[in-house]
Amino acid sequence: METRIEHVEQFTVKGYEMNGPVTQIPKLWDELNGIIHEKGVAPEESFGITLGMENGNFHYLAGINSDLAEGFSGTKEFIIPSGKFIVSKVEGGVEAIPAAFDALLRNPDVTLRHSYGFERYIHPACSSGYETEVWVAIE
Repeated sequence: METRIEHVEQFTVKGYEMNGPVTQIPKLWDELNGIIHEKGVAPEESFGITLGMENGNFHYLAGINSDLAEGFSGTKEFIIPSGKFIVSKVEGGVEAIPAAFDALLRNPDVTLRHSYGFERYIHPACSSGYETEVWVAIE
């Protein structure tokens, strides 16, 4: 698995939140993508942030850069703090996201930093597909 190190400045993600089984996450993305389409917004990236996990439930937010989500109702905002992240492209679709996160979390060459990991979906304008990356906070 190829990785890279990125340093990001703080940014805010705005979107829809859930707390439940992982099987509810696709519905959350359907909700976000529906409002994006309805509002005519064209984000080139979106984010899936795992805010917590407990007893098989995920606290998860699916969102886009907050500047692009003005006028979306019922949303939550979440700040991704500045810092370094180890990043890897996900090969094999969304089913491969847990394994990609696991590989980054077990990487012996980095020290993990207490922060949130997230998925970044890159979907440039005029593209019908997208790439997925996983980001894990490191020292």
